[in-house]
Amino acid sequence: MDKVETLSPEEVATAIGASPWWVREQARRGRIPHLRLGRGRIRFLPEHVDALIRRATVREHETQPEPVDLTPLGATDRSVRAHLRPRRVEADGLF
Repeated sequence: MDKVETLSPEEVATAIGASPWWVREQARRGRIPHLRLGRGRIRFLPEHVDALIRRATVREHETQPEPVDLTPLGATDRSVRAHLRPRRVEADGLF
C-alpha cells in the first residue's frame, strides 16, 4: 500500500488563511471532512482541503434580487410617533 500524505490542522490553516483553532473546531463539530487517528488526532487529506474550499466558496449571484415593495405594510404607530418627536441631542461640552 502506498503511503498516504495527510495534513495537520496547522498546515490546513496556513493553506487557507485560517487559524488552527478554527480548523480543529470545524472538524470537531463535523462541519468539514477529516480523519481521526489514534487518541483523537485530527488529520486531513488533500481532498478534504479541496472540499473545505469548495464548501466555503461564495458564488456571485447572476441576478440581483428584485426589490420588495413595503408600502402596503404602512408605518406603525410607534414609528410615526418616533419620527414626529424632535431628536434630543445631549451636549457633552465639546462643541
